[in-house]
Amino acid sequence: MLGKDFENPFGLKTPKGELRMMSALLDSGVFPGTQGGPLEHVIGAKAVAFGEALTETYADYTRQVIRNANALATAFTERGYQIISGGTDNHLMLIDLRSKGLTGKLAENTLIKADITINKNMVPFDDKSPFVTSGMRIGSAAVTTRGLVETDMTRIVELIDDVLMHHADEAHLSRVRGQVNEWMQAFPLFA
Repeated sequence: MLGKDFENPFGLKTPKGELRMMSALLDSGVFPGTQGGPLEHVIGAKAVAFGEALTETYADYTRQVIRNANALATAFTERGYQIISGGTDNHLMLIDLRSKGLTGKLAENTLIKADITINKNMVPFDDKSPFVTSGMRIGSAAVTTRGLVETDMTRIVELIDDVLMHHADEAHLSRVRGQVNEWMQAFPLFA
């Protein structure tokens, strides 16, 4: 790139006080942080992922993810939850829990006890800290991968709402966890 190497015009010196060569300055700006090896395992993983993305099976899966997300959003709205964007056009939705008198932290921790996974998340103009939050984020990709469809989304929302409305009742949470685990036996993570 340089052609012939030369002393840098900026006056930058080595620890010994010698002017550094321009090639050394360029090398220190690139290596080791911003340039690495070709990482064949990453290249291979991308090739496999791109190959899968070209299949009709993957296209069907992505369409089902969106249908499931829409069904989740509709079921949450019917139960009085506020979806921040009014719905969803992708696999995720952000739900404001303030109208239910709940925090994201409470929702996340309570749902974990029932073996249901969501994430606490801040909402626009949130009055809670990032460690507490006023919202929860939920997506449809994981349940779609397990084989659940739109009709199952209503049951998921019923279970989530049941847990959140009984968040202080440990026995109730335990019963719901049993229901969730029994139901999910028909939809294993690995087939």
